[in-house]
Amino acid sequence: MKPEIICIGMGTVDLLAKGVPQVELDGQTHQVESVGMKIGGDATNETITLHRLGHEVMLATAVGDDDSGSFYIAKCAEAGISTEGIIIDQEYPTATSVVLVGSDGERSFLAVPQNASSMMRFRLPGKIKPTEDLKAISIASLFYSHRQSDADLKELLTAAKKAGAIVFADMVMDLKELSLEDLRETLPHIDYLVPSYDEAVYYTGKNEPREIAETLHQYGVKNVVIKMGADGVYAHTENEECRVGTVAEKIVDTTGAGDNFMAGFICAIIRGMKLKEALQFGSATSAIAIGELGATGAVKSFDQVMDYLKTHS
Repeated sequence: MKPEIICIGMGTVDLLAKGVPQVELDGQTHQVESVGMKIGGDATNETITLHRLGHEVMLATAVGDDDSGSFYIAKCAEAGISTEGIIIDQEYPTATSVVLVGSDGERSFLAVPQNASSMMRFRLPGKIKPTEDLKAISIASLFYSHRQSDADLKELLTAAKKAGAIVFADMVMDLKELSLEDLRETLPHIDYLVPSYDEAVYYTGKNEPREIAETLHQYGVKNVVIKMGADGVYAHTENEECRVGTVAEKIVDTTGAGDNFMAGFICAIIRGMKLKEALQFGSATSAIAIGELGATGAVKSFDQVMDYLKTHS
């Protein structure tokens, strides 16, 4: 397989409970609307959505040699995702989360920190190399892994840039207590850094979006896009500053909202859309996703997102 996009990061199995009331652990049984088992994790969600938007995507993650790992791989194959970039870890279990979705669509996660995904190194399996077919690489879990290192990331992204790929990266709250300074050699290789507002504040120590972006520019990041939740998205580049509001019609489940934005944004950029158009396309992709339960059930195609944009501006 010669993918045009590679997504690297978290792969999880999620047990979703919808309509969870505010309850304490009191030994009683409480009623919820539904309970389901799905695959998730930021890299997984990005990969599935990008595939549905019409792109050839490879997922690079790690799962354990267990029932959850088998379930994860089977569901990836069922979704049409290549599994050749998935590493089976013999030491750590598959990342498995309990996702509690409230009646307002907001969610909380229960997860074990040490798992196959959180312990992976950010490197491609030895048989997989970036080629001239590669248009983009997305580091979906920057700062996530206990074994993440500046050296591994620099090597990976240098190879991706040499192949002519655009590099995207999303942040997560770190497990390893890394700082921007610890990834100083990696950050200049990132074309688009797309953190959430809370993540951006955590790593930069700044509160204003423009100050956050300017701080990240000082580390060599070329373009900064900040996901602002209900306030939309903010972007800052060397030559441009813009903000796009949310176009969500209804909120059923916000799980994967940022991952779907990222997938839509990547799709739009590699198809040649201008920055504001790409932000709007990403926002529409996210809006469709949060209209249904689960992170990857709602987005079906590129044309669907374009049609949504025509009626939700």
